[in-house]
Amino acid sequence: MATGKQQKRLFMTGASGYIGSVVTEFAAMDGYDVHALSRSETSDEKLRSLGAVPVRGDLTSLDVLRRESAEADTVIHLATAYTIGVGTYDAVMSVDMAAVDAIADGLAGTNKPLVITSGTLLAEADPTGAETTEASPPSSHPLAARSKTEQHSLALARRGIQVVGVRLAPYTYGRGGSGIKLFMGMSARAGNVTCVNGGKNHTTVVHVDDAARLYLLAAQKGKAGEVFNASSSTNFTARQIFDAIAAALEVPVRDITYEDAQTQLGETFAWFLQAENRASGAKARKELGWQPKGTSILDEINHGSYQPVAQALRKPPA
Repeated sequence: MATGKQQKRLFMTGASGYIGSVVTEFAAMDGYDVHALSRSETSDEKLRSLGAVPVRGDLTSLDVLRRESAEADTVIHLATAYTIGVGTYDAVMSVDMAAVDAIADGLAGTNKPLVITSGTLLAEADPTGAETTEASPPSSHPLAARSKTEQHSLALARRGIQVVGVRLAPYTYGRGGSGIKLFMGMSARAGNVTCVNGGKNHTTVVHVDDAARLYLLAAQKGKAGEVFNASSSTNFTARQIFDAIAAALEVPVRDITYEDAQTQLGETFAWFLQAENRASGAKARKELGWQPKGTSILDEINHGSYQPVAQALRKPPA
């Protein structure tokens, strides 16, 4: 922890989640006085164990968001009202926008950092298969509607706030958690790993530790209105990831069409599985000095933190 100078106060939303908990851990280690929105006693306990001060509330607690943001030197906003696979983002967009507006009320005129969250899937895939950048055209797919909240949030820089965006990779992995763990559980129950249209699509990946470090760098060095892709690699295909999961679980891969995936898995998950996404992380490396160092996604599945997950899922029921 920093000594000899006053701690900087950091307010966070989504701090007890998969990515947020790592940001919280690293921020506390860096000497920040972390205050974090918390919806439950369970989250309170987790946040305290990470060195943070829990603050009771959720994204509809607008007075709490205003107060905590006004008292903070930096705000990192990871939470969203949307739950993947439950309805559409449009249904909760107003909640997300009201929450970031309340945060902005607390920060207005201070030029303090506000780091917001979106995803690299917001960018339209390049028709030639090349990497996209933060300046690439937005996706026209209805499920990429979160881009509207990103644009709304970045525009809050006009209120005298250093708003910076981080776009998370669709496969943010590591520490035995996130979508890989979820997908492993689904696949173990189904007895196979579902692949869409051969899994030829490339996807963007980043280790959760690297993503967490990017959030802190964005807060420290990012300029108002800038967006950074949290991307360590764009060279893995969905099939490579699915094959690794299948091998870890000792189950086969089941390849189906996109149409069948929509019927069997729902529109959101089907789109996610077949989305072509190659978002370059070069901007964060160049402008922020970000240096991703995490184990590769295949090594994590084949030899790392997902092996105990797979072992537990392979155990026959008692």
